[in-house]
Amino acid sequence: MAMNPPKASQASRPARRLWRGSTYTALIMIAVLAVAAGGWVYWSVHACLPRLDGMIQLQGLQGKVEVLRDAHGVPHIRAASLDDLMFAQGYVTAQDRLWQMDLSRRIAQGRLSELFGSRTLHSDIENRTLGMQQAAERGVKDLDPEEQKLLADYARGVNAFIRTHQSRLPIEFLLLRYHPDPWKESDSLEVALNMARLLNTSWPDELMRERVRSKLGNPQLEADIFPASSPLDHPVAQPLPGTVSPAGRRYAASTELQPRLPDSVEVVMATPEDTLADLDPMLQALELPSSYTGVGSNNWVIDGSRTRSGKPLLANDPHLPYGVPSVWYMVHLEAPGLDVSGVSLPGLPMVIIGHNRHIAWGVTNTDPDVQDLYEETFNPKNPREYRYDGKWVKASERTERIKVRGKPDDVLRVKSTRHGPILPDTGNRTFALAWTALMPGALQFPFLKIDEAQNWQEFTDALRGFAGPMQNFVYADTDGNIGFYAAGWVPIRKRGDGSVPVPGSSSDYGWTGMIPFQDLPHAYNPKSGILATANGRVVPDNYPFFITSMWGSPYRTARIYQLLEAGKSFTVADMLKIQMDIHPLDDEWLRQRLLAAAKEYPPESGDVQYAVSKLRVWDGEAAANSAATLVCELTWETLLYRVLGPRLGKDLSGYECPMSRVFLQNAVDNNLNRWLPPGDQSFNQTLMKSLDEAVGQVPELVGTDDHNGWKWGATIPLTFRHPLGGAFAPLGWFLNVGPFLQSGTASTIRRATLGVGPSMRMVADLGNLDNSVQNITLGESGQPFSPYYKDQFEAWYHGQSFPMLFSDAAVQAGAIHRLVLEPADANPRAARKAGQ
Repeated sequence: MAMNPPKASQASRPARRLWRGSTYTALIMIAVLAVAAGGWVYWSVHACLPRLDGMIQLQGLQGKVEVLRDAHGVPHIRAASLDDLMFAQGYVTAQDRLWQMDLSRRIAQGRLSELFGSRTLHSDIENRTLGMQQAAERGVKDLDPEEQKLLADYARGVNAFIRTHQSRLPIEFLLLRYHPDPWKESDSLEVALNMARLLNTSWPDELMRERVRSKLGNPQLEADIFPASSPLDHPVAQPLPGTVSPAGRRYAASTELQPRLPDSVEVVMATPEDTLADLDPMLQALELPSSYTGVGSNNWVIDGSRTRSGKPLLANDPHLPYGVPSVWYMVHLEAPGLDVSGVSLPGLPMVIIGHNRHIAWGVTNTDPDVQDLYEETFNPKNPREYRYDGKWVKASERTERIKVRGKPDDVLRVKSTRHGPILPDTGNRTFALAWTALMPGALQFPFLKIDEAQNWQEFTDALRGFAGPMQNFVYADTDGNIGFYAAGWVPIRKRGDGSVPVPGSSSDYGWTGMIPFQDLPHAYNPKSGILATANGRVVPDNYPFFITSMWGSPYRTARIYQLLEAGKSFTVADMLKIQMDIHPLDDEWLRQRLLAAAKEYPPESGDVQYAVSKLRVWDGEAAANSAATLVCELTWETLLYRVLGPRLGKDLSGYECPMSRVFLQNAVDNNLNRWLPPGDQSFNQTLMKSLDEAVGQVPELVGTDDHNGWKWGATIPLTFRHPLGGAFAPLGWFLNVGPFLQSGTASTIRRATLGVGPSMRMVADLGNLDNSVQNITLGESGQPFSPYYKDQFEAWYHGQSFPMLFSDAAVQAGAIHRLVLEPADANPRAARKAGQ
């Protein structure tokens, strides 16, 4: 009897069991691989964390160095010699910030495309054109032997870390699959050049002003929209001896020796004109927002007549672009003859802002005009020659080869005249750029002398060696003195003020020297007991030299003076409170004008009526949930467009002026009818029409028609972006910090914008230095698995701070980690093993 074949269901059971078994096995394997991969990633990122306790032997040290770290990972480094101190500072900074340091020098060298491909080629072309790497190398040779030794010892320390951590580098090296080159002395000067470029790029303003001038065709109108002063100004500089009027400005004589002007100067260009939103997300932390003008920061100092202790208090919060990791690195350095605490720039030795046992200092950007555009005329018969004083002169040329990841090298031909390199991408005109920062001797490094200074005379003597970027230094000492000095090179022009491009074919527009140091803006022990700067005008009307035609707006400075003049018996806590002040004087003015205009022209739409009602009850604080602040800030924009549009056109993106709101105030308060828009009966009508336009933009901006969604802070979300945080979402979640709502505006003391704000806060108490406080935006470490990656953020965000431990007793009591660096055995293998 024949057997029936098994049913399909019966025949498939073994296959199903086999399939299920294979599936389970595959899932188990995937899980095992995922766990293994996760374990490998976890081990990799934790293995690269620095050793903070115990003992490490290092070749290159001459003696033992002690590194104590406090509860926020701030290193307090003590050495028996300055050589070992600089070595240890380089090593310890590399422990926390090596990839940031490497990235910074790559930016200056024009070597980003080796890592990121063609997306960074534009930046590399700029910096190769300018020869920043060559300038830094020349700069090292120009330093005096003591300064060279500082950079060399620091570089040896960085290289000791690189040499002993080749298999345990920060995660960014692992992700990008490369190893850092040894650190050189010139790399440190490249870090300094990056900061100079950030703070002193002004040449785009010259093209902008030239375009505006051609459209207006009237000097009075131009003077209106580029105001040089404001009733709110607080010039802190004391009048120079013998200056009685502005008549001789730009031409004052001096017998002081001036820096030599070279036949050929290589200079720095501005960043691309892409807006931050248009950039590749990966590069948002590498590129400077085009809206950043270098204008930002607060500092002030008050003498003992205004403090509870009877000794000065000094406060500083520099405003710089947000990023991961923080711009600054906090450090305390101690060696024979030196005891200084504050912040450094990763890649540069010494302390840049801080205090020692006798003095304290802080800085803001003066923002002088130290760049000029020269329109060159090249020989149509020989493109290598340009015209100068009636003769054809040969231009210099060089070739730059830029490596681009995944693509062939990009070959760049760079042409320069006596004024500087020829800028790319300037249309049918040929411009050369002159900039003080790359002149011979401009890369001096006086910070050892600054850090060692014990009084005003020694401090100002040290500042003589500071070429720039020009800064407003405020000063205080334990003897009760306070002072201010705007130090840095500012050119004296033979003709003109550099506000627009000038002919390069004539020597008539050349630079004849720099403002003599003794004639730079300064003040000492003013009767008021107050010195404060916030990027506004610092010189009186009769100051005889030209510094800039684009001073910062006066609102932050005026608000600081308003608060300081109203009080006595100030404490450190009071200074922190002032640093967090969010009362915008410009919005306060606009609110008053809008409410007055609304009485004459009552609003008809419900949304505008709601806006006016919020203005009436506004407490004057630019809080994150403030609807009134949102209304004011949007109305400023629509008012500017409404007033300028008829003369400059609908697109005002070509007009940039930090004093634009001062212009609008002048136009309204002084009833300047030449600026009254066509069809408007009065400026009150202009204000109400501008308010109506602003209110119409709110729903789209905040994403809702609900009035409860009218929140200012939602329009300026705060995010700290890591350069790799935009590569793909999970990496961004891991590396970036934010977004968060913000309080404040661009005009409040607590500055708040999309990409720029307080990079650190410091208050130095000259009555008790251990009572001083300081913190940075995120944390000391650039490594995301470190407990010090973002441990300071909450305090920074809420305006709190941490003790700036300084005395030996305070440092010892606050020490959480104790590391000893010792000289290594001469055997390289033993040294490498010890360094692990």
